[in-house]
This record gives sequence, C-alpha cells and structure tokens, in this order.
Amino acid sequence: MEEDLLALSRRRTIYEHILAHPGTYIREMESALELSMGDLQYHLRQLEKGGLVTTHDDGHRKNYFVAEQVKLIDRHVLSTMKLKTPRRIIIFLMFNPDSSFKEILAQFSFTKGALSYQLKRLLKSGMIVKGKMERESIYKVTDEDHMSQVLMTYRSGIMDEALDNFIDTWTKIG
Repeated sequence: MEEDLLALSRRRTIYEHILAHPGTYIREMESALELSMGDLQYHLRQLEKGGLVTTHDDGHRKNYFVAEQVKLIDRHVLSTMKLKTPRRIIIFLMFNPDSSFKEILAQFSFTKGALSYQLKRLLKSGMIVKGKMERESIYKVTDEDHMSQVLMTYRSGIMDEALDNFIDTWTKIG
C-alpha cells in the first residue's frame, strides 16, 4: 500500500519533504516544493488517507508529520516551535527561568499586548508555567529536558539562527 501511495514522484517528494522537515505546514511546502496549492492539497489528502502522514492543528495552522515518526506530545511542541515568536520566548526562558513579564518584554520588540497574548498561548499549551515572586508574575518552561530534546531532535524542521545558538550553548552547559 505504501509503495502504491509513493509511486507518484510528486507525492513521494512531498512525503520526503515532511520526513526531512517534521511539522512543516502547507504554505512552507508550497514555497519549498514549488507546487500549486491545489496539487499539494490533493496529494496531502491522499497521504493522510493512506496513513502515511498525520497532522496537528493548533487552531491557526495545520502541521504535517510522517505518521509514527513523531510522538503526539512532540507534535504539539513542534507545531508551536515552528512559530518564531513562541520559539524565541521559550528559548529565552530556558536560559532565564523565573523571568518576569518586564524582563521578557525588555528582550524583545513586542508590545505588551503581543507578549501577553503569546504568554497566554504558551501557558494554555502547558509549555510554560506561571508563578509568583513577591508581587510579580514569573514564567519558566515546564519541562526543560523534554523541550531541549525535542528542539535538538527536530532542529532540521526549524531553520533559525536563534535555535542553532541555543542548541550549541545548551549542549555545552547540559
């Protein structure tokens, strides 16, 4: 069955792209593979129906994974980490646990509202936790070991200089 689904070179190319870039999303594939949206959607549906590809929909976009390649919990982390803003906040918090809202805000060029929105999303996802230190809210990554493992394992799916710097530094201190 798998051989039949991957007999078409275009579909095999899409599958191989997802294999090499876990958590990729449709616009990313459209650009990277230079395929029309309709063609890409058709082949993705066939790969999903055949059980070769699975998705994670975070409510904003659908990320694609080769079935059985990435654990469900890691799909959620990867889907979030594909987005630049949450990824940079997570990386900052991994190096600066128990940071206050003001400390996080000082590191980025976000508005207060934008940072508040991103922190709420990360809190809701369970990727960070909020605590109190005196009168200030502080934030930290829920499970640094799991987060660093996912980032290092699937770094090929996230092309980012900040992530590369994180991995280099984290492996030296870890």
